[in-house]
Amino acid sequence: MIVGISTVEIFFPENQSLKDKRQALRKIVEKTRTKFSISIMEINQNNLWQRAQIGFSVIGVKKDHVNRMIDNVHEYIESLYIGSVIDTKTEIIVMGNEI
Repeated sequence: MIVGISTVEIFFPENQSLKDKRQALRKIVEKTRTKFSISIMEINQNNLWQRAQIGFSVIGVKKDHVNRMIDNVHEYIESLYIGSVIDTKTEIIVMGNEI
């Protein structure tokens, strides 16, 4: 089993309050969760109204499939044009033997 964990840091230049940030994050999280059926949530920077960090995980059997899925999620989040992706970090964990 291969587990991919990734974080995405997003900048929201037009937000004026935490309420604006919550609305933007809700759109990103719900649309991404629906499209890819993954676990995703805000993980950091809860009190900053123009920045957010979200994390998600992907599980698969092949390492290249998990990497491709993570790249697709990153591209999808950017394609929503709700905020600017500043940084992404990814970690792949191999549990057992990779097929």
